[in-house]
Amino acid sequence: MTEKAFAIGLYSYTTPAPGADGLKALHDLVTSIFHRIGIAPTYFAAEGLGYKGELTKIGGRVYTKALKSGFSDIHVMSLVANPEGSAEPGYDSFASASLSYVEEIGETLFCLAIEERFLEFRGDIFERILMSCIGLRHWNFGYALSEFIEKKPEFHVLGLDGGKLTAEDRKRLNKWYASLPEVRFQKIRDVYPVNVLNDTQLNAQVSASQTLEDIIRADSFSSLRRVGDRQLWLWEVQLGGLDDLRNMLATGNVLIT
Repeated sequence: MTEKAFAIGLYSYTTPAPGADGLKALHDLVTSIFHRIGIAPTYFAAEGLGYKGELTKIGGRVYTKALKSGFSDIHVMSLVANPEGSAEPGYDSFASASLSYVEEIGETLFCLAIEERFLEFRGDIFERILMSCIGLRHWNFGYALSEFIEKKPEFHVLGLDGGKLTAEDRKRLNKWYASLPEVRFQKIRDVYPVNVLNDTQLNAQVSASQTLEDIIRADSFSSLRRVGDRQLWLWEVQLGGLDDLRNMLATGNVLIT
């Protein structure tokens, strides 16, 4: 049986850069998540003043420097877990996490990807981990998806083309890549098994008489609930309902792709 992996993507365009405190919180959270499912980070990468962005071994000079500095002067950070003896940390990781800030568009992006042999997608532990990721900072929206490992679902979150995309997927990716932050805040990228929505997205008009919330609440494959005390909603869709919802919303001017 072909193995699968899931990826969680969370986005913010309305908060300051994560800074050293935000990066330390990410490091501590991801380390605890990995530990919880019985794995350990093996490589670390950072971009910023004095960092080249290359994956280097946990415990090495770069990682030690980041720890001692409290993750200061960094705007992108990644942790990955690889098989023992791995010589290709960028390609054979079975779990990864990253937090990045792009100043030009004010985007903070968090991505967590884990092979499902370590953690069941949409199980109880997955949901607790998702909630802890949402609690990392104030997010505007997000989603989670599951794909076959070779498609690397984290590439979808990070907006990368790994060479496995269909022509239609590539077209959708280009539309997403070209969309402005204010559009992303109001519309949704796609319909995923797990969707994290803000109030503006939820109230988007699909037709003259229906909002996205109306359609979700009327859909037998969907469930919707508020996430804690945050201005976010968790919309979950059973796999059997994804295609029909996508087709319904494709003509409603609420999908970016």
